[in-house]
Amino acid sequence: MEQRTKRDLVLKNIVSDFETKIEKGEVGILDEKLLFQLVDYYDNEMQMDKALEVIEIAIEQYKYRSEFLIIKSKLLLNMGLVEDCLYTLNEAEIIAPYEIEISIIRARALGMNSKFDEALSITNDLKTYARGGDLVDILVAESHIYEQLGDVSMMFEVLNNSLRIDSSNKEALNNILPAVVQSKKFNEGIELHEFMLDENPYNYLAWYNIGHFYCYINEYEKAADAFEYAFIIEPDFEDAYLECAEIYLLLNNHKKALKFYKEALSVFGDDSDLLFNIAKCQFELKLYPSAKQNLLKALKHDQYNDEIYHLLGECYSKMDNWYSAINAYQKALAIEEDREEYYIGIAKAYAAIEDYGKATLNFQMATEINDQDSHVWAEYISFILKLGLYKEALQIVEEADYHTYGADLLYCKAAALFFLKRKKSGLKILEEALIDDIAAKTILFNLAPELEVDKEIAAMVSYYISESE
Repeated sequence: MEQRTKRDLVLKNIVSDFETKIEKGEVGILDEKLLFQLVDYYDNEMQMDKALEVIEIAIEQYKYRSEFLIIKSKLLLNMGLVEDCLYTLNEAEIIAPYEIEISIIRARALGMNSKFDEALSITNDLKTYARGGDLVDILVAESHIYEQLGDVSMMFEVLNNSLRIDSSNKEALNNILPAVVQSKKFNEGIELHEFMLDENPYNYLAWYNIGHFYCYINEYEKAADAFEYAFIIEPDFEDAYLECAEIYLLLNNHKKALKFYKEALSVFGDDSDLLFNIAKCQFELKLYPSAKQNLLKALKHDQYNDEIYHLLGECYSKMDNWYSAINAYQKALAIEEDREEYYIGIAKAYAAIEDYGKATLNFQMATEINDQDSHVWAEYISFILKLGLYKEALQIVEEADYHTYGADLLYCKAAALFFLKRKKSGLKILEEALIDDIAAKTILFNLAPELEVDKEIAAMVSYYISESE
């Protein structure tokens, strides 16, 4: 880690020195190795204009070096400037007429120009005599052409062939992932990657890819293990940490997800997304003070993230710190005013401090934003029921029925009927709710705990529990 940091610092100093010379107009003659380093740096940082600026200097200073023209053509191709790329390739071919890389790039450029027959003709000719690394590069180029054609099956086949020749080719490893996903050849993808991993168990990109394939066939534990192997082999592979953690979130294993998010944080340092994900896990684990602290740290990096403020409001609510919760929800709503869950959060906070007018207004806002979600209506109706406004609650249920349907609404309606002493009607609605979703019965008993000891209700619930088993 320390050695990498030193290398990064040296490179940044090189870049800084170069940019200072550019500003002063004092570039001078630059060493070839330095020029390659600068182009790589700007390319990796996606500063393509600066990369081109460097390569133009290189071409001017080393007029008969085809490598710099080839690099320029690649940059232009990646920028989508196909005609400029082809023109540069013609210049490079004058200097190096037998350079196979020029033909490979030309094939890709023609593919991007929808000249597929011409592009595939070039790759087919090249394949007749190419071997080893050159053949792999041709097959990778061919995969791009098939991708442009929309033939994802052939894209997979040529990448499959290339990786069986060279399982370490990073471009092929990166491209095989979308090829497998788009062609849905998950079993074939797994077979290929098992072959590569038998050949080299330390191929971190192969572990990363196979992790995705396991996800698509619902083998989540295997997927998590594969992502973990990927970042154990390559500790700087941030995506592998995040994918691993997300698998455990999917499995509702927040403890393990938290572990991997924290590992990522220790490697990559403070980042608003990482801190937010850590806080989400801590919230689910009921570690509210810790979640709050990480959310406050996240806000130092991103002050305009509504989701951070919302989760902060949820933390304060769980800690009964209602005024701080309201403040956090208000900041979330100031950034994003069309999220019904933000209005529900602030409505509950106002209800907790007995500001029922503002609570009602915010519940109503939530239903206006998303009147198709029964949960939103159920939250509003539950609030009205807790105020003892049973007739009003029934009116809101009827309004909700025009827009949506859900067992949660049925339980709310049953509760309102029981409160109004309309037990026969209440039992009928309760039966419908139990048939629809028996697991949601807690809604009724949270609203009216005393109903749990009612003999008729208890008998009905017991019957439908036995029927569902």
